[in-house]
Amino acid sequence: MKKTLRFLLLCLPTIALSQVELDQVDDFEDYTMSNWTKNNSIANENIYNGGPSGEGDNFLRVTSNGSGSDLELMTKNNAQWQGNYYQGNLSSRVKYISMDVRNSGDNVIFLRLSFQTDYGLIYRCSTTNAIAVLPNEGWKRISFSILEENITALSDTFNYSVTFGSSSQGVEEMRILHNDVPAWESDPIEAVLDIDSIMAESQTLSTEEIAVKSELKLFPNPTSNAITVTSNENVTENISYDIIDLLGRTVKEGRSKLNQEINIQDLNSGNYIVEIKNANGDIFREKLIKN
Repeated sequence: MKKTLRFLLLCLPTIALSQVELDQVDDFEDYTMSNWTKNNSIANENIYNGGPSGEGDNFLRVTSNGSGSDLELMTKNNAQWQGNYYQGNLSSRVKYISMDVRNSGDNVIFLRLSFQTDYGLIYRCSTTNAIAVLPNEGWKRISFSILEENITALSDTFNYSVTFGSSSQGVEEMRILHNDVPAWESDPIEAVLDIDSIMAESQTLSTEEIAVKSELKLFPNPTSNAITVTSNENVTENISYDIIDLLGRTVKEGRSKLNQEINIQDLNSGNYIVEIKNANGDIFREKLIKN
C-alpha cells in the first residue's frame, strides 16, 4: 500500500495555505518531514529505511530527550492538515485519522491528537481517549476518531463545528502528542516515536485491526515497583484487579483504571497471576514476574 500512496503525497501542496483532503496521506517517501515540525531543539528526522513496509520505506522519527522543553514528545502541522474537515459535505467528512506508529524508546507513549482554530478567539480540542504505544511492540496501525463524541474541549466556550470547519478556515493546527489526558501540550517523557502513512479517512479500521487495537497487556513485565494494565483503545475505563500467588491466594486486590500504575512494591519477589475485570465483566489474565 505504501508505494502506491507516494503519488498522493507528492500531489499535496506543501505551503501553509494548503487544505486537508479526504484520503490524503503523509508517507515521507519524498525524504522530507512533510511539514511536521516541533517546538523543541531536537529536530524531527526522515529515516530512509525500516518503515512498516521494510527495506527502503521512509518514516518520520520524533524524539524527546534532555530536559525542559526537549522532554516534550509532540509534532505539529500547520500546512496540509489545515482547513475544512467537513469537505463541504457532512456525509464525506474526515472522520478518522489513521497512522502507523512504533515506539522505539523504553517508556509507554500515550498518543492523542489535538486541534486548534483561531477566529480571534483560540479554540482547542483533543481526542478524548489516548492510544497506548508500547516499547518493543513493532509497527502497528492505529486510528483516532475525530467525531464530536470522541473529542474533548480544552475551552469552556468551545464550538465543535467551528473547530473542524464549516467554512474556509477550519483547523489551523493539528498536533500528535503524548499525554494521558486531553491536552494541548505534551507531558514530559524520554521517548522515540516513529510515524508513517498519516491518512485522513471517512471510515474506521477493519474488524481485524480493531480486535488487535483492543488488547490488554501488562507493562513492564518483569518489574519490581509497579505495573500498568495498558490498552491502546481506552485510557479511562475503570477496572478491578486481583494479584494471585502460585498457591491460589489473592495477595493484593483493588480498583484502578486502564493505563494507570498499580504499585506492587509490597509484594515478595516471585511469579503471580494478575486477573483484571472491566465494567462489562470481561476477564483478562496474565503471568507477572516480580523482581
